[in-house]
Amino acid sequence: MRPMRPIATALLVASVAVAGCARSQPDRSATPSSAPVATAAPATSTPTTQSPVADDTTRREPVVLVDGRHPANIKAVDPDRRTITVDVIQLYFGEQAASEAAKDHQESPPPNDIYIRNANPRLRTLPVRRDAIITCNTLTAGYTGSATKDVQLPLDRLAIVLPRGGAGPFWVTVRHGQVTRIAEQYVP
Repeated sequence: MRPMRPIATALLVASVAVAGCARSQPDRSATPSSAPVATAAPATSTPTTQSPVADDTTRREPVVLVDGRHPANIKAVDPDRRTITVDVIQLYFGEQAASEAAKDHQESPPPNDIYIRNANPRLRTLPVRRDAIITCNTLTAGYTGSATKDVQLPLDRLAIVLPRGGAGPFWVTVRHGQVTRIAEQYVP
């Protein structure tokens, strides 16, 4: 009977491990909540990346902003360090704008069918790639012309025109932790 004890113990440990894994899986039977397409990840979940340290263990560092295209207000531009500081927002258009504004007890439908919600004031500073494409509205950039036209700018010019106000919101595209594109959203 003695040889059976190690086998029984191994089976017991395996069944406990399987049961524990089953409990940690998300409930896939629940219906997903409807979320706007152009929003950032919720503030409660912070994706992480692993980076090795000297003793061959790993530590987790938070990702500033996950890869993708995010609506944001640009709060600061540092052309010397090639960084921008953004406040990620939620940006809605049309019927969805009216619905979200009503949820927040705001004017519905909102003016120009655009509604902006800032659910989290957290500021994020991101590096901007040297080859990043930056576009602004003609008037924001300080040029004359149509308010619906965009012009391409270098990062140092963006740093000059932003403090004058009237800019934004912007769409910030992030790839591998770096900004690859900044595009101003026209708001009438």
